[in-house]
Amino acid sequence: MSDEADDRISRETEDVRLQIAHAQAQLYDRAKRKRDARRQYARDYYARHRDEQREYQRQARAKQRAQDPDAYRERVRARNKRWRDKHREQANAHQREKYHADPEKRRRRRREAYARNPEEQRARRRAYYAANKEKSLAAQQRWRDREKRRVEAGLPVRRLHRVSLEERFANRAAADGFFDREWTKTELALALREIATPPELFAAWKRESLRVRAAHHLAVQKEELERLRKALGRGRLGPEPSSLLTPEQIEDARMDAIARQVNDRLRHREPPRRRHHLDPAAPHPQALNNDQMGMNR
Repeated sequence: MSDEADDRISRETEDVRLQIAHAQAQLYDRAKRKRDARRQYARDYYARHRDEQREYQRQARAKQRAQDPDAYRERVRARNKRWRDKHREQANAHQREKYHADPEKRRRRRREAYARNPEEQRARRRAYYAANKEKSLAAQQRWRDREKRRVEAGLPVRRLHRVSLEERFANRAAADGFFDREWTKTELALALREIATPPELFAAWKRESLRVRAAHHLAVQKEELERLRKALGRGRLGPEPSSLLTPEQIEDARMDAIARQVNDRLRHREPPRRRHHLDPAAPHPQALNNDQMGMNR
């Protein structure tokens, strides 16, 4: 592929991208208007029937509570638990912010709580251990096995700490000596140089990969644009919805419709005009002599 083909793909990609952005904006605006209309209708309906809705909800809750109090309380607890599970990250973030704002306050409260009821705290820990004995024993065994392997391998304790540059170099040299590496950096560089790809071949492969990727991206974008156009064509917006009418306006419209029907029934209508009246050039009926026989000259 030549540079002209690359430029053509680039121009087409940019053009398709702009068209997709425009179509997505139109779909978003349409969906937003629909959502806003539904929400406004729901708000208006609730505002007009607020007392009825609240009374209906109170009656429904009272009926459920009277039918089965235990099941009602269980449903309330389950609903609250679902809310907590759904907003767990938000609640945890709020607790973390409170802790970071004043960590000493929380530590002090923990120490005071432990000092007030030390036996209760110990009993709670013993109860947790008794309830999760197998889990605790398994965790302890894993720790002992890990420490045993570490000691046998001669590794230091696994702890994160800051080290200086000289100490890092010393640790790296000690690790190289411990594991008895056979390949040095010079040998690795020489081996990599022998199997290295020529720069011109690598550059050509990279250019071809970029072209193929651009062509594939353009094809995918065209498919997306076609899908958006079909979506826009399926749901053309109609006229703007009329505003909600008040009860007085509805009653006035009903009375106007009744009045129109009454007027249509009682209105005086002229009889249909005869044919000669429809032709202004035709002679008047009285001017015609219907008694003559034969042809007129």
